[in-house]
Amino acid sequence: MRIIDRIFAFAVLGVLGLTMTSCMRANTKKDKDPTDDTPSGYYSDSDASKTTDPSAKLERLKGPKKKVLILNFWNDTPVGDETLGSFAVDELKHELASSRHVLFPDDKFVSSVTKDFVDGDRVQSAQLVREGRRFGVSAVVVGRISKITFRQDREEVGLLRKAESAVVVDIEMKVFDVTSGREVASYKRSGIANNTSHVVFDEDRLSSKEARMEISKDALHDAVLKLVPDVLVSMDKMDWQGRIAKIVGNKVYLNAGRASGLLAGDILKVQSPGEEIIDPVTRAFLGRSDGFLKGTLEVSDFIGTDSAMATIHTGGNFQEGDVVRLY
Repeated sequence: MRIIDRIFAFAVLGVLGLTMTSCMRANTKKDKDPTDDTPSGYYSDSDASKTTDPSAKLERLKGPKKKVLILNFWNDTPVGDETLGSFAVDELKHELASSRHVLFPDDKFVSSVTKDFVDGDRVQSAQLVREGRRFGVSAVVVGRISKITFRQDREEVGLLRKAESAVVVDIEMKVFDVTSGREVASYKRSGIANNTSHVVFDEDRLSSKEARMEISKDALHDAVLKLVPDVLVSMDKMDWQGRIAKIVGNKVYLNAGRASGLLAGDILKVQSPGEEIIDPVTRAFLGRSDGFLKGTLEVSDFIGTDSAMATIHTGGNFQEGDVVRLY
């Protein structure tokens, strides 16, 4: 091949190489998510990528978290250990908290339990809703451990005999919407726990109270796991609401803030608390009416872990205890 032909061939290959490189760079830029505004470079904030996390964006779109009051469950079984009711609630709170959809009032201020609001076969919904309003929550959850069944099966022959212990626990749970004053959901779920071991002669693995409590808690945990999706579905059907905690001049302080998921600039409508509707004949509590619209607020700043300051946007005559909702 002549020298001039070789030079021409090398030139062609060089052009093709540059073209392919530029195409690859172009494709790389094209494939980059146009919504990804994460800065890049040496001086980039290491935490900036968190703002573009899709799950974080989705959480913000879902709106504020709802507050729920869960009263210690009533252990209505012959196994008279009230710690089982508090254990069930602790497990339920732990699982719900991991969903990042709900918040709970401070336990040290909660002294009432489910049994306080039960009259025969009825739940005293009016008193229960008032308790929920006192804590400024969207929902109240009550529950009852209705049945605990112990069973044991073991081999009949041998020095060391294989024994299988089992416990089934039944839980009933009700969810009340504080805004409307109505029961919105009722569930019943069962949990089971098994324990296999080897015993000597006629040893009874469920004879001690400690052993029964241990395996009962395992069954309660299983039942609670089945209740968690039900509670979340019930909460999703409710409207978020907070309330005005204090008014100082033209500054309005709310009982919800950063932890609840409010954002600076959020516009909230303000309503009066509404009235309880009582049947004049039966005196039964029927629910609560919607309050009248007073105006709107704009979230301007945050205080503490879960409180916010807002300024008056429209309207007026706001009072402590007025209800606030997303506009």
